[in-house]
Amino acid sequence: MNTKPIKQFFSTRNIPNIITIFRILLIFPIIVFLDLNFKSFVWIFIIIAGISDFADGYIAKKYNLTTRLGANIDPLADKIFILISFTWLCINQIIPFWSFSIIIFREFFITSIRNSNRQGMPAIRLAKFKSLFQYLSLLLLFYPYENILIFDIGIIFYWISFILCIFSSLIYLRFK
Repeated sequence: MNTKPIKQFFSTRNIPNIITIFRILLIFPIIVFLDLNFKSFVWIFIIIAGISDFADGYIAKKYNLTTRLGANIDPLADKIFILISFTWLCINQIIPFWSFSIIIFREFFITSIRNSNRQGMPAIRLAKFKSLFQYLSLLLLFYPYENILIFDIGIIFYWISFILCIFSSLIYLRFK
């Protein structure tokens, strides 16, 4: 059996990609815990996903380990994670369907624009803030203890991320 491809994948150069794939795999237990309504476990996975998202990007940039694969799967991992969590919030009538629909449309549309460029288009700063507020909103909305202030701040962060979603879309369209 030829193990060279496996050794290459698990080489130091691919550490950020391995972390990203780990984040993608976190989606499956999140789906199960969302279905079971175990918010405390979902909250822990949100923390892990946020740390892994920061870590893979930091390691890739600091040690110049960026790859085309990583450039494609990292935003995909973020989108899957965010959209599945937002889906649950929408189904449970915590966020409105219309705003969630706009976010879904934006994510697919802007991703297709960014990927249409041969080298890809890096995320703009405003979009990074959008992602930060999305993660923060999830962290607060899935906070496992009843606290109306934390929940309300989570809702505010959701709406901030929604506004950033709209404005970042307009900036991407301007560059297209």
